[in-house]
Amino acid sequence: MLALDRLALRVQGGCPVWNPAHHSGQDNLAWSLLRAMEWGRWPIFLSQPVAPILLMFLNWESVVAGVVVANLGWAVLVRYRFVSVRAAYLGVFFAKLKWLTCPTSAAYLFAHGAATSAVLALLWPLVIFVLGAAPTTQVGRIQSMFMKALDCERLT
Repeated sequence: MLALDRLALRVQGGCPVWNPAHHSGQDNLAWSLLRAMEWGRWPIFLSQPVAPILLMFLNWESVVAGVVVANLGWAVLVRYRFVSVRAAYLGVFFAKLKWLTCPTSAAYLFAHGAATSAVLALLWPLVIFVLGAAPTTQVGRIQSMFMKALDCERLT
């Protein structure tokens, strides 16, 4: 997997991005589909490593409300107007930090007597499925936007 990630990199301005020239049309289509599913609910997707940390400083109701409001704002203002291949590519790696922040935050919260927040921090990657249920997303539309941004729309 690491070798594939290295092959997939293209550096533009010092920042790695997905390189469609290194992949088949089917790979680019699959990559665009996955990024479209994330982009449709980008604030919720990015909340995976952040929300457990916020739960150490804020009550759980505020964290949940903040993520829901951010997602609704994203849906209204950004979702179908703009896609960033670079941000989508890097967002995947950022979201992987959840494997550190969720259990660490949960242990801290549990040790400090905040059992509800501890459980929420530990299970946040599952909680986001409930939070992201509405509004619905037109994933195919966003996937087409990513394919166009990759200059691969002729493959769809």
